[in-house]
Amino acid sequence: MISKKLTSKAGITVPKSIRADLGWKPGMAVDMIPLEDGSLKIRPHIDQCRFCGTHESVKRYKDICLCPECAAKMKEAV
Repeated sequence: MISKKLTSKAGITVPKSIRADLGWKPGMAVDMIPLEDGSLKIRPHIDQCRFCGTHESVKRYKDICLCPECAAKMKEAV
């Protein structure tokens, strides 16, 4: 475990040794998930459907993530 202080702008840097162990590269996207116990889960980004939240078979179109089911519903509605 490594303890870090927040910067003056409330930021934090993930130490190089941890990034290397996880295989994280500069510029990669991450998801930050606040947990009920006050902790924060950080994981590599997973695209999720903007409408239903699923992550299965999600496609990205113009920065909007959509699953096939929601895409079909949207197509019917238009």
